[in-house]
Amino acid sequence: MRAGVLSVAFLSLGVGSVVGSAIDLALAKGHDILEAASQLIVSEPIPPSSPLLEIDESYFDVESGTKRKLCVLHPKGGEELDDDNFKAAFEHCGNGGIIRLPDANYTIGSPLTTELNNAILDVHGWISFSSDIDHWVAKRVPFEFQNLALAWIIKGTNYVLEGNGKGGIYGNGDVWYNWAKDEGNKYGRPMSFAISDSKNVVVRNWSVIQPQFWASIVIRSENVLYKNYYVNATQYNPEASGHFLNWLQNTDGCDTYKSHNVTFEDMVYQGGDDCLALKPNSSMIRARNVTCFGGTGIAFGSIGQYKGIVDYIDDVEFTDITLLPSSQHLMKNGLYFKSWMGYEIGTPPNGGGGGSGYGRDIKVDGVKMKDVIRPIYLQSDLTYLNDHRGEGHDTGLFHWSNISLSNISGTSALNRVVWLDCSKQTPCKDITFDHVKITPGKDDAPEIHYVCNNVVLGGGDGLDACHPSDSQKEGAEEVKG
Repeated sequence: MRAGVLSVAFLSLGVGSVVGSAIDLALAKGHDILEAASQLIVSEPIPPSSPLLEIDESYFDVESGTKRKLCVLHPKGGEELDDDNFKAAFEHCGNGGIIRLPDANYTIGSPLTTELNNAILDVHGWISFSSDIDHWVAKRVPFEFQNLALAWIIKGTNYVLEGNGKGGIYGNGDVWYNWAKDEGNKYGRPMSFAISDSKNVVVRNWSVIQPQFWASIVIRSENVLYKNYYVNATQYNPEASGHFLNWLQNTDGCDTYKSHNVTFEDMVYQGGDDCLALKPNSSMIRARNVTCFGGTGIAFGSIGQYKGIVDYIDDVEFTDITLLPSSQHLMKNGLYFKSWMGYEIGTPPNGGGGGSGYGRDIKVDGVKMKDVIRPIYLQSDLTYLNDHRGEGHDTGLFHWSNISLSNISGTSALNRVVWLDCSKQTPCKDITFDHVKITPGKDDAPEIHYVCNNVVLGGGDGLDACHPSDSQKEGAEEVKG
């Protein structure tokens, strides 16, 4: 008998056949994951005679061929929280052991910090975060960047998060989307999980369904691999359908911050914000075979938000990227380079500016996109304060250079194809296009098809059609984003 069932539907994406088998695989993956999520249950209470935490001190691990400690954790069930036993499992087996969660649902009610060293977290169901917003905000664990918050922090060395293709995190995001509505970066919304201060990490066959905020972030870590990673943020409230963001803002797939050598391989995202985002001091970032449905695309930034601080994005290689709108959310940007205005207005998360630094050695090869509003977009005067948008034009201090974009095809939704709006203070240089073939969706403003402001152009860079223009048609004010 099941006490309750959570229904999660996979919405029709209506993507046509633009990318063939790659999309079929992505949809199949999403359907399988959400089919498993649809069986998420409020578990029946385990009889008192059954231990909730079983510990085997000499379990033989076939994969490693060694004996190691095994902790098998069962949920309390009903409406009870599993925080205490969850932490106990990490304390007993987090150093050299295996922590196995074999059941359907484990409920966490407060922020957690756990540690794994030479260990495996083996999840076969869902680590579900409770929906008590007031409690989560009151107990928030702050994150230094943009005054944000974290729900679950994982630290350590040489560890694996294994979702087995049928489990991971259920964030109860519905309540958070309705609570935040159209307010970006609302105080207290926590990221679902953070790989923090870690080295040699694998996150594989892992899903995040209905994240509260950003699904994941990598903080001050190195040598991290996300393999077969799936994120789905879906809006079920019909009242949100009339809003241009569908109340799905800030549901990023994964961000990197002050981290080195992070790879995303075989990833599928559906949501309303950045599929992937490289935040300050991200280096040696790789992505292969990533499919994004809806949102704001692949983001390089934002960066340069903090006055007087020098930051960087360096050594990036992305290949085989697919960008498509979903039935819930437009694909507003494709490849989006975003740095802040050159002086400070307001405070983070939505204000700031005046930071400097560089984004360089960025290579993107093999992108297929359909109906993207701004397929290739570089913005150098970013602010999230609506009353100050556009005020910092040409003031940005962050420098973009050595960017190579090749084998990019598809369609834009409107007139814009390329919009490189660099700053007069720090012109962009060494930007090259090779086999970039994107068809405009409209032709009533051909003067904005290819715009390059303050870009140092040279022969053979593939930007012959690009020209300066101050037109704000289809900009942030006309097309929200």
